Amino acid sequence: MEIRKITFTDSKNIENTVVIDTNENISSFLETFRLEVNEVIELNDSMYTVKSISEKEIDAEKEILVDVEFIDLIENQPTA
Repeated sequence: MEIRKITFTDSKNIENTVVIDTNENISSFLETFRLEVNEVIELNDSMYTVKSISEKEIDAEKEILVDVEFIDLIENQPTA
């Protein structure tokens, strides 16, 4: 079954949804990142933690829905 779309949604910032919907971009993303819960991924120059993954099937094609949480690298930077 072919994946036709991967949608990333941050529950704290719903307006900043990222959608990957071309075969080339989907393949490239899945080759670069493991899509597993608690995995850290980079989207649009920001880092996120994967919180949950779900799938739905439409016309024999999969759509993957991923809930992510933004990682604020400045806030999490160690202090000297």
